[in-house]
Amino acid sequence: MRAWRIARDLRAAAGPALCATLFACADYAPQPLPGGVAWNDQARLRTDARQIALPALASQHVDLDAPLTLQGVAALAVLNDPRLQAVRDRAGVARAQAFAAGLLPDPSFSASREFAQGNPSGATSAAYKLGLQFDLGSLITRAAAESAARARLEQVDLQILWQEWQTAAAAEADYVTLVGLRERDALLHEQLGASRERLQRDRAAQAAGIETRSAPDADLVEVQALQGLLADDARKSSSALASLDALLGLRPGTALQLAGQPRLDPAAVLAAANAVDRLGAIRPDLRALRAGYASQEQKLRKAVLAQFPSVGIGLSRARDTSDVNTVGFGIHFNLPLLDGSRGAIAVQTATREQLHNEYVLRLRQARADVEQLLDDIRLLQRQRQALHSALPPLQAAAQAADGSLRRGDMTLLRAQAQRRAWLDQRMALQINAQQLAQQTVALQLLTGSGVFEPAIRH
Repeated sequence: MRAWRIARDLRAAAGPALCATLFACADYAPQPLPGGVAWNDQARLRTDARQIALPALASQHVDLDAPLTLQGVAALAVLNDPRLQAVRDRAGVARAQAFAAGLLPDPSFSASREFAQGNPSGATSAAYKLGLQFDLGSLITRAAAESAARARLEQVDLQILWQEWQTAAAAEADYVTLVGLRERDALLHEQLGASRERLQRDRAAQAAGIETRSAPDADLVEVQALQGLLADDARKSSSALASLDALLGLRPGTALQLAGQPRLDPAAVLAAANAVDRLGAIRPDLRALRAGYASQEQKLRKAVLAQFPSVGIGLSRARDTSDVNTVGFGIHFNLPLLDGSRGAIAVQTATREQLHNEYVLRLRQARADVEQLLDDIRLLQRQRQALHSALPPLQAAAQAADGSLRRGDMTLLRAQAQRRAWLDQRMALQINAQQLAQQTVALQLLTGSGVFEPAIRH
């Protein structure tokens, strides 16, 4: 009967604990890796921009059947970039870590049973012991651990936001490159058509004995040079298109309809210049560093708190072989006499100092990058004015050279040089506009202006 009561007591104590453990368990389900690559197509691209954290992009109405604007391409990239999805998954890990930091440690339960050997005097029953222990040491550092995890989650969210900014800026840069090459090729095709007409005319004149062979040979050299420039542009365009397709998750080589080149907005440059002193409060990457530093502060605080003695309590119920029943409790201390968390404190202090210096360095570099971009834009603006002022005289000289060539007042090589100078000037203007657009995109990214400005949170 006594043995039966012992078994009953053990079952009564262990049953609830076992049930609670089983109901708290999570289920496992395998998740196999894909066997191949799944590409997007234009019909499957996500176009609902309302979920984007950047309001300027969230307000975009993306129509895949119409030419895409600069901001439309940026919105598509933020919505569809496969790499962004992998980055966003980090937020789930950080949320899980923040959840884990707030959990209390599980209590521990122990049970034992002993039987007397032989027939010793005084032994009237089997002995058993039940125990329940709980470590209170984690309660001392729990608040610091939770604060560190929350700051880490904020850091991850800001890193994701910064990655979205960079993705949008990368898509805009590819857009500017593709549209710029298209405009440049339009100038080259215009010149190539005129050169081919001259080549046919000069060949006909040579066949009639009016011209020497030098004229069509010079025309042929010009045609081949223009064809070489177009072939070089085709390679650059293919590379930029592959980069943009990758941002959208499209199969490489998928063509996109793009609208025209955006022009420089002087107000955007002024807004960027005014934001230089507030970069630490604007840029998500700098704010993420600040959140990481706050997390490290809490980790150091946790290490300092861990140097105090940790406490554990326990309850027990037991019976010995003499059928004497006892109920008791116990307290244990972890005395910080040898380690005392000194090693952890030293590591966390050194890490905090490292993060402090990294932030100062990044902030200084961010300001230097912005200042350099502003100088480059001012230089390009002055260059554009000079290019514009020189264009009408070169156009007039090229037109006059054609007339002089027909009258025989100018050599072919000199006339070709005049035409090439006019083409070079127009191409220089096109390149200048493309560079201004690229620098403006980069400036908006580094200062949180333009499409990024509404996302600023102070």
